[in-house]
Amino acid sequence: MTGSSLASDANKKLVESYKDSFFKEVEKVLSDVFPRKIKELDELYKSDKLSLSKLPEVRQATRRALSEVVPVPEETEGDGEPPPSLKRKRENNGAASSENLGPKKMGKVTKNEIVCELTAILKPEILELVEYCNQVKMWIQLLIPKIEDGNNFGVSIQEEAISEVSSIGETVKVYYEEMSRYFVTRGKCASKILKYPHLEDYTGYLLEWDETQFLHIRAIARELKMIYCFMFDIINKNFDKIKHPRSQNNTSLIY
Repeated sequence: MTGSSLASDANKKLVESYKDSFFKEVEKVLSDVFPRKIKELDELYKSDKLSLSKLPEVRQATRRALSEVVPVPEETEGDGEPPPSLKRKRENNGAASSENLGPKKMGKVTKNEIVCELTAILKPEILELVEYCNQVKMWIQLLIPKIEDGNNFGVSIQEEAISEVSSIGETVKVYYEEMSRYFVTRGKCASKILKYPHLEDYTGYLLEWDETQFLHIRAIARELKMIYCFMFDIINKNFDKIKHPRSQNNTSLIY
């Protein structure tokens, strides 16, 4: 390494070779993959799988998920009296504890197969878009030229594009986290249903929660499509300045 160069000519050529290969890969993603993803996600959003008419099926799937919850009659002694432990609670407290109201239930609350199927479809799409955001951001960063005085309008466009792509990437990550939190909240509700079967509000909440998640997944599918569309549009419109921020040559992503 010399005073004016970080690496040897051989290593610089190696890095430049990697950059050229990476640029071609990302530009192919932008020109070919993004339009294809827009079409695929639009078809998914408009398909029967995400149609609003499917909401009754989602609710029915939740009812099936509750069908394996089996009521167990409250234990009594031979004369029909409640067991001593419950009698003591009634004697001490004057009334039965809320934990002993109504029959207990055993069994399990199964998953909503429709919501889980759609989750399995959308989660890989979300992860793929996050990866594309990272690639596009790195592509623009590597295109930023050497710092110089003046003629930095193209660089400011690059920096604005990086900011937009970074913001999109963070938003998409939130979608993924929300899908995971759905199962945590649903699991807590299911445990309450098993513990407090006499409270119908928990069953009603589970029905509403699954419907809400279906609508949320539907909205995510639409948002992913629009994100691809937005990223393609903003990069295509500014492709010449992003690719050659200090060049007068006009290029375009679409030939």
